[in-house]
Amino acid sequence: MKKIYTGKTKDVFLKEDGNIVLRFKDSVTGSEGVIDSGANEVIGEVAGKGYASLRTTIYFFDLLKEAGIPTHYIGRGEQYGHGADTIVVKRARSYNIEVICREKAWGSFVRRYGSYVKQGTVLPTLVEFTLKDDQRGDPLITEDALAALGIVTAEAVRYMKNTARQATAVIKLHLAQKGLELIDIKYEFGEVDGRTVIIDEVSGDSMRVAKDGRVLLQKELYAELFGEEL
Repeated sequence: MKKIYTGKTKDVFLKEDGNIVLRFKDSVTGSEGVIDSGANEVIGEVAGKGYASLRTTIYFFDLLKEAGIPTHYIGRGEQYGHGADTIVVKRARSYNIEVICREKAWGSFVRRYGSYVKQGTVLPTLVEFTLKDDQRGDPLITEDALAALGIVTAEAVRYMKNTARQATAVIKLHLAQKGLELIDIKYEFGEVDGRTVIIDEVSGDSMRVAKDGRVLLQKELYAELFGEEL
């Protein structure tokens, strides 16, 4: 395999057959020593975190597949040891956009709109678009601007918004059946074979999940989903 990208929480490899291998790492992001999956800075490692991301990503991709929601996921790849496992996905052209669905006001949403909303306020699966641009702090962008700047078509924007809401409804219901509450979740989309689909990962790194009012760490979400400790 040829490494084509080194990321904060995973590395990307190109296989000879043209498919992509994602290798999950134990690195965590945050700021001022506090772990935050939405942050842009790696602050350290947590043993087993990569393995947890791998298994939860497979778990949620399978859930979305059952619901008829397309992703770029193909299957599990080779295992290189605990915390360094892989999945195989179709190669995609990333839109470099994150689509965030918010079920409750939390984190950056409250920091931006704290004059109008309190943390924990219920939201109507509110959708936000941000650009993946670390230098500019992943800025928000409007739906019209996405199309006007030629980043994606207006049709793709509508599809991403609707699909993100559908996926969120599936995941939210599934978590609720386990006594867990989805607070917010982010997706990445890209183009595979001319079609817009969910790409990258869907794991504890891309969602906030709470139990009894407390947001779970990645390893705690893993334990809730799989009934075992890392």
